[in-house]
Amino acid sequence: MNLVRQKKAMAGYYAAVAFMDAQVGKVMAALKKAGLEEKTIVIFTSDHGYHLGEHDFWAKVSLRDESAGVPLIISVPGKKPAVCHSFTELLDLYPTVAKLCGLAVPARLQGKDISPMLDNPAYEVREAAFSVAPMRKGFLLRDDQWAFIQYKEDASGGIELFDMHQDPKQYTNLANNPKYKPVVDRFRLKMAEKLTAIRTNDLGRN
Repeated sequence: MNLVRQKKAMAGYYAAVAFMDAQVGKVMAALKKAGLEEKTIVIFTSDHGYHLGEHDFWAKVSLRDESAGVPLIISVPGKKPAVCHSFTELLDLYPTVAKLCGLAVPARLQGKDISPMLDNPAYEVREAAFSVAPMRKGFLLRDDQWAFIQYKEDASGGIELFDMHQDPKQYTNLANNPKYKPVVDRFRLKMAEKLTAIRTNDLGRN
C-alpha cells in the first residue's frame, strides 16, 4: 500500500471511530433522558480488531493481537467501574447476559458466564482465548505469555509462536526454534483438543 492510500486508510479508520463514539454517546444520552440508565445493561464490543500497518497488515487480516483483540465494555446498573484483565471470548456474552437477566443458562453452552468479574475484577474466566480467521484458515490460542497460531486444522499451513512477555508486538516467530519445542508441542495438543470440542455440536455428535 502506497503512502497516499495509507493516509486515506488511516483517515477513514479514525473517522469511523469518531462516528461510532458519537453514536454511542447518543444512545447513552437517550437512555438517560428516558430514565432507563439505571435499568439497562449496555455492552460495547466488536467482532474483530483492525491493523493500521503493523507487520504491513491492514484491516482484519491476521490473528495477531491488533486484529484478534476486541474492546469489551459492560455497564450494569449498580456495578462499580473496574478494569478486568481475564481472557474472555465473545461467545461468553450470551450466558453472561442471561445470568444478569435472571434467565437459565443452558449447560451445553461453550460460552462462560463472566458476570463474576463485575464484582471481582481479579476473577479469571479463561486461562486462554480461542480465535479463528476463516479467510486464512487460521486458529489462535492466546494466554498470558504465549500466542500460538496454526494454519489449517492439521497445522499443515504452518505454525507461529510468540512470547508476549518478551515480544509483545509479535515480531519473532519462535515456532521453529528447538528451544521452544516443548511449548509448541503443548499448544498443538491443546489446539487439537479445542478443535475437537468445538466440532462437537450441542447434541454430542461430530
